[in-house]
Amino acid sequence: MRDRESTILCLHQAAELYGSDRSFLSAVQALAEGGGDLDVILPEEGELADELRAIPGLGLSFFGKGILRKRELQYPFAFIWHLLQGVLFYIRTFSTYRTVYVNTVVMFSALVAACFYRFSSRRIICHVREIPGRRQLLVFRLLLRLSGVELIYNSEATRKAFGLVGQVIYNGVRPAEQLSSAGHSMTVDDPLRLLLIGRINQWKGQDFFVEALGALSSEQVQRMSVRIVGSPFEGYEYLLDTLTARISALGLDATIEVVPFCSDPSPHYQWADYVVVPSTQPEPFGRVAIEAFAFGKPVIAAAHGGLLEIVEPGRSGLLFSAASTHELVQAMVEALEMSADGYAELSQNALQRFESMFSLAGYKANIRAFFFGELQAST
Repeated sequence: MRDRESTILCLHQAAELYGSDRSFLSAVQALAEGGGDLDVILPEEGELADELRAIPGLGLSFFGKGILRKRELQYPFAFIWHLLQGVLFYIRTFSTYRTVYVNTVVMFSALVAACFYRFSSRRIICHVREIPGRRQLLVFRLLLRLSGVELIYNSEATRKAFGLVGQVIYNGVRPAEQLSSAGHSMTVDDPLRLLLIGRINQWKGQDFFVEALGALSSEQVQRMSVRIVGSPFEGYEYLLDTLTARISALGLDATIEVVPFCSDPSPHYQWADYVVVPSTQPEPFGRVAIEAFAFGKPVIAAAHGGLLEIVEPGRSGLLFSAASTHELVQAMVEALEMSADGYAELSQNALQRFESMFSLAGYKANIRAFFFGELQAST
């Protein structure tokens, strides 16, 4: 049996392969490649668990209580009971590890448990990947202060929102195995292909985008093809139903294809000309944008949150004011009318920005440096 005192315990709130799940997987891989012994706790079985099992020597177990989810808040007494169960579980579990890595602040019970080790020799690190609303932010900020955990942020926007000392480490993704050719005629026979990919929820902006698309002229819509890839959380299937109903009501069924979440989004990125990130609330980072860049695809994005640190307007993509239908329409028209040379330049700049700032190798190196002493938290 290995010594848990020298093992890093890693906690994550989901078991799928959406953006934050992939970023967690990459961080765990980085620590394993740095020679660390690792144990991971997930809430349940899933595709992420299958990926983690491929890491030699990694210990994997499951515990799903004490994770902050909106649907559980609808049943406050049950949530409080699960929260307490989670706190007790993590207090016991943390006692046998020297280093603990908590991925995202929704691991609420784990952060409460960390408060009990505030003045211990244990090192507890929280990777902050969210920008909560104002009231929630007050709670999380207080909890992080009380726990005394070290903080990693996924963007300057996230660090600014929390206002606590920590190190910014940008996410990184794998380079595309194959790049598609940039630019084409973008006619009715060869339409402009727009991709939206990610969780279908109330702030990712899929519904907002559909309304903006409906504001275009019929001739402009005929020159476009849209693919929305993603699925809602369990219990929020009504969001997908509402979205598809609105698409039909606007007469956009022939233009918009809605595709369920898939673990390998590469074919969708290959298909697209532009990737659209229309989030109506600030993206803490914007992993979809750097995934698009890895494929040499420019991004049309809402100008707030971490996206401002990724997309250079007019150079690697187009920005519009968040929740502005008028500006999103303008951005789509600009993309429609862009010359092949102009598009090729955007595409090349997007790829170069990925390679210089958001590579997977760079992300892993920074994670290892933070854990093993070469990269320290800054104000």
